[in-house]
Amino acid sequence: MNSILLLAQKEFENSKSDIFPFIFEGHQYWLKKARETKPDILQYFFYKFFPFELLIPPSRKNKDEALKFESTKLGELHKLGINVPNIVVKTDKYFVLEDSGLSINTILKDKNISSDDFYFYVDLVIQELAKIHGFGCFHGGTQLRNLTFKDNKIFFIDFEESFDKDVDIKTLQYRDFLLFLLSFTKIKELTFRIDYERIINRYLELSKNFQFKTKLIAFSKKLSFFLCLFKKDFIKNRVGSDVKYFFELIEILISMEKNAK
Repeated sequence: MNSILLLAQKEFENSKSDIFPFIFEGHQYWLKKARETKPDILQYFFYKFFPFELLIPPSRKNKDEALKFESTKLGELHKLGINVPNIVVKTDKYFVLEDSGLSINTILKDKNISSDDFYFYVDLVIQELAKIHGFGCFHGGTQLRNLTFKDNKIFFIDFEESFDKDVDIKTLQYRDFLLFLLSFTKIKELTFRIDYERIINRYLELSKNFQFKTKLIAFSKKLSFFLCLFKKDFIKNRVGSDVKYFFELIEILISMEKNAK
């Protein structure tokens, strides 16, 4: 039994956290415990009546199934040349990952970040996401919090979610992209407005998933009624900033259709 495994086992036994860092020989690693994955009951309910891609419920997996799924997927993506953290220890109860750097979410939320630097990181993310999709794969949780930056590379982390085999890959890739776009609506510290159309067009250029633009516009149309309600002062003045930024994105998607005509 090697030294890092001995330390990992000790950390595993002493920590109550599901995911946590530890130091070995001057380097940081992350230990992730096996944990079940299951959809929220409300997600099932809403997806039944509002079958949006965002609401597709993930498959239920027990601890063993979840650990095997994620570790296997990480290994497969690593072989394809996708930037994912390398697994250095794996047991039937946990695995240990090499550190993959600073959270992109933290980087992009820096109120002092310039527009040029912001789009430098965003472009790197889009390149890596397009690479994943180009290999016929999906991520499942492409929020900015699941992206990191190290050695001038973007890394994707957290591959827990899987879906029913009847859900086609293009649907899951579109879901990835929509989650990615929506995660920008939580960034409120910037001194400039996010150019969503620039982000969308760059992804389409690299991924060749041009049909996603039509799907985004269709998605925005489905929510146009709620957008009209949101614009009423008695509602707009009472909702939180997350809701405001979400509907700002919907307005941008709707305007994209008008600009295309």
